[in-house]
Parts: sequence; structure tokens; C-alpha cells
Amino acid sequence: MTPKSEAIVCGPEGLKQCRKKGREVMPARMAPRTTASDKKRGMNVRAWMAVALVLVVAPVARAQTDGGPPTNFDEYEDAYRFKCNAPLVTFEPPDVRELGGFRYEHTGSTVKIRRTSPRHGPLRIGVLSAVKDVDPETLSVVQGFLDRFEKDDAELIVVGGDTAEEPAALEKFYVWIAGQTKRPVLTVPGNSERPAAHNYAVIKARRAGALNLITVNLVRHVDADGIDVVGLGGYYNKAFLHMGGACVYSPGDVEAVVAAAKTADDPVLLLMHGPPQQKGKAAIDYVPGDGNVGDPQITRAIQEAKIPFGIHGHILEAGGTATDLTGHPVKPGKLVPALYLNPGSANPLPWKLNAGGTSYGMAAVLTIQGKKAKYEVLRAPKPVAKDDVR
Repeated sequence: MTPKSEAIVCGPEGLKQCRKKGREVMPARMAPRTTASDKKRGMNVRAWMAVALVLVVAPVARAQTDGGPPTNFDEYEDAYRFKCNAPLVTFEPPDVRELGGFRYEHTGSTVKIRRTSPRHGPLRIGVLSAVKDVDPETLSVVQGFLDRFEKDDAELIVVGGDTAEEPAALEKFYVWIAGQTKRPVLTVPGNSERPAAHNYAVIKARRAGALNLITVNLVRHVDADGIDVVGLGGYYNKAFLHMGGACVYSPGDVEAVVAAAKTADDPVLLLMHGPPQQKGKAAIDYVPGDGNVGDPQITRAIQEAKIPFGIHGHILEAGGTATDLTGHPVKPGKLVPALYLNPGSANPLPWKLNAGGTSYGMAAVLTIQGKKAKYEVLRAPKPVAKDDVR
């Protein structure tokens, strides 16, 4: 019989000790918050009720009913499936799963991922963001990017938020991508997804066998071979939430990023949809007419935790670029000690870019070599209009 974990509230300084003892770790300022009313946010009440009903009756393992902490990963997912961001929680012993040549050791909000046989070549991460929908044209473009990630023997594949708005589209996308690759897929909700619908779509696919899907707003720390990924779901400005019930992350959620990053034994990659606040028109948070719109608390968190790398795909105009933390541009292919990447939107709808030109679907490959990183931008070709086909 698996022993129950002992729960305790810990500050960031005591995180390592609490993790070792299998205790629940909750940053001091992390507390429940009250969201605006559904009516004010323009929420589609019937759609939300449908999601809630499915979540209630879904045939999934239930969390403990005695108020104790989770003791395996199914219980952990069930305990926090409605959360935008889960607290830092551990259980022992590890809940171990294997799929497609990768081994997953779950201990709550941390998962250790290792190949079952050695990797050959550098650590590469395939990066997608802003998929937007599951139209056939979109999935065709994404499939092309996945083929490239497979060719590169990617260690991880990232889906960086703004994946879809409607619950049915989210479910379809995660079932689809799990059918295309058995590599670890790390995903995070952005400013479009309701976290409950997003989490449910991932959990449902996982319970059907897609053990390679990891949502990093619940699994806040991914210990991969050569990189530690720390996740943050949602967005900081409620004015830019697309759906009623979408998430504004709290200061406590940001504190958990810092706390998790400080326990890492490899360089840290921050995975979230929104960017840090930067300066200048070349920055990954620059919007023409609005200026630099990134979150200053994320900039401070990156500085405090000394996080060298980030993926932030929210500002579509800034797609296909990377910078240092100040906003100074980094050229593709150049190895640098600090790099914050906006891969652009994987959706084929045309989008004008700050750097010039138009996107018809973009992605990126991020390569980690020791304590430095470089990136390559992938571009889908301009779609051929039906009238132009002869």
C-alpha cells in the first residue's frame, strides 16, 4: 500500500527540504482568488456548463475523499484539474510510466523524463504556439512541423498556448497530436483557453493512453535530460482574455516559478504564453501602436531565478524572433547564454510580422548545448489559392 504524503505549507527557501519529504509546497502568497462574474466576462454559459458536466461524470480516477494529499499522478491530476496553475506538490514513491522510448517519473508537480536509450546528438526542442484551431489546413501545416521535429530527434515538443478556444477543439487537437508523435509534448494554456477545459482535454487523452502529454500549468517542473522546464499557465492582463473563465495568473503562481527554478540542476527554460516586459521595437513583446506590453513581474522573476531561456508566443507580430531579456535581438543560429523565443503562430492564416514579411504558419527548433542555446525558425509556404491551381 502506498503511504500517504504529509502536507505542509512551505516558503520558497524550504522547497528542497519539503520536496525531499514528500510534502505539499505552497508559496506564501498563493491563495484562492475570486474571478469576475461570468456575465461581465461575456461567458458562454451553456458551453461552460457542458464542460463542467463532462468533467463531473468523466470516468477518471477520483482524488482521495479524506482530504489527504495525492499519492499518485491520477489523484494529482484530479485534485488540481480545475486550476489555472497547480501549487508545488510532491508525493512518494514516484508514479512511473513509459511510452515511445521515454520514461516518466511523476512525483506531483514535478516529472522526470528520460529516454530508455541514450540520445545521439544535441538536445533539440520543437516549438509550436498559437495553433488557434483544428481546421484541416492548420493540422496539415502543424504536421509538416512535427515531421521536422521527428527528423531532428527532438527531446521535447512544446505547444505554447493559444491552442484553441472551444473545448471540443482542444480535445480534438490533443487526441490528434498524440496520434502523430510519441515524444514528450509539453503544453500550457494561454489567454484563449479556459484552464478547466484545457486540463480536461489533456487528462482525457492521457487516460486513453497518451502518457506523453504533459500540461505544465499542473506539472510545473519538467526535469528533462539537459534542461529543466518550468511552466506558468494563463495571462497577466484580464482585458486580453478571449474566453470567460480563462485565467489570470496570480503573484503566488509567479513565486512558484521562481521556487521551482531554484531547485533545477540544469539550465531552466520558462514555458508560458505571455512574454516578459522588454524594451524596443525588436522585442518579443512589442505591438505596433501599443509598445512593449509584456509582464514586468515575469521579467523580475526571470532575473531573480536566473532563468536563461524562455518560450513566449503570445505577440503574433513578434513571431519568428528571439532576444535577450532586455529586448536586444538574437540572430538565428547564434549560440548565446540567454535567449527568449517567440516562435510565431503555427496557424496558416496570414499575419504581418514586425521583422517584415508575412507568416503563413511558423514554428521553431530550439537547440540547447550546455549552458547556451540557439534557434531556427521554420516557415510554412504561402498557401496556393484554389483559383491558382491549374
